[in-house]
Amino acid sequence: MRFKANSRELRDVIGRVIGVVPVRTTIPAIENLLLETSKKKLTVSATDLEISMSTQTDVMDATDGKVTVNAKEFFDIVRNLDDSEIDVNVDESLKLTLKTKSGSYKFACSPADEYPTLPTLAEAAESSTIAAETLKTVIERTIFAVSKDEHRRSMNGVLFLFSGKGAKIYSTDGHRLVRIEDKSLVDKPLKKEANIQEKALSLAAKSFKASAVEITITDDHIRLKNADTELITRLIKEPHPDYEAVIPSDIDNNKLMTVTRAELLDKVRRVSILSDTVNHLVKFTVDKDVLTISAEDADRGEMGEEKLQVQWSGGDSMNIGFNSTYITEAMGSIDAPKVRFALSSATRAATIKPIHEEKKAAVPEQDILILVMPLRLN
Repeated sequence: MRFKANSRELRDVIGRVIGVVPVRTTIPAIENLLLETSKKKLTVSATDLEISMSTQTDVMDATDGKVTVNAKEFFDIVRNLDDSEIDVNVDESLKLTLKTKSGSYKFACSPADEYPTLPTLAEAAESSTIAAETLKTVIERTIFAVSKDEHRRSMNGVLFLFSGKGAKIYSTDGHRLVRIEDKSLVDKPLKKEANIQEKALSLAAKSFKASAVEITITDDHIRLKNADTELITRLIKEPHPDYEAVIPSDIDNNKLMTVTRAELLDKVRRVSILSDTVNHLVKFTVDKDVLTISAEDADRGEMGEEKLQVQWSGGDSMNIGFNSTYITEAMGSIDAPKVRFALSSATRAATIKPIHEEKKAAVPEQDILILVMPLRLN
């Protein structure tokens, strides 16, 4: 097996899939990349047995073949090379030699048939397409709320409920929740449910740059694919909560506070520097049309406070506490100039919605709601 390639192009190709390779594993084979040359193209694949990803690029002077090589070592060398042509050759003793104009590197390899078989999807699976930028936006607006607790498996991903060309999309960690409703998310109608792992979505957001991404869903897997990159991941099958049941109604949360998003984000960030290091508690005190944001660390005798103008329709003043990280991440996921908090009491969940400026379109493309549970105030 042999090929020549530009070092920068090879770095970019490996960079798309390297995130699949597990940091710690008891299975040596999946610490490797699968390299395969065929018809003047190089395909680089990686898997952690849950997620598999392949991507390809054109190469020169290639002879067909395939082999596996340690992912970390090979990528670390390639990404530190100057932008130049490199020559890669694998001999009969399974030694891979990478030559540049000024250097040479030799790697131990393993036979390709020792690598796990990459999954394929049935031809009868349902398929549609989604714009790459739309997919990236949906991922960025939901992934921050995914649970990191491995014991809450159903919350370790983002749930897509496809219905026709639209979908409802949910993520939660039990303390906050994001719901997106999009009536035209995909090009062809789908009637499927897909709870997609956070790691797979992070990789998809970084890797798919083309104008359209093909989505194919079976009962157990989803495939995302464009012209040169394919990602297949096993779906989370554990039963998920009834997310709609925990979202308070407009009747319950009828105290409304409208605020400039960027100003709120800046002030919460500053004040939270002096919050306690455990809960990152910031207190919102809204009185008439003024919101006071405050935080303190009693152990260190430190505090911070900021005020800003808001529109408040809740009547009497109100105090409510939040984890500052939940507020800043929520504000960072919204691109509207203003947001509206809907509140009930200091112990009930708050909901946040973006307030868009008037557009020609009567309805925004995506209806976004973020729910945040409050923290108890001392």
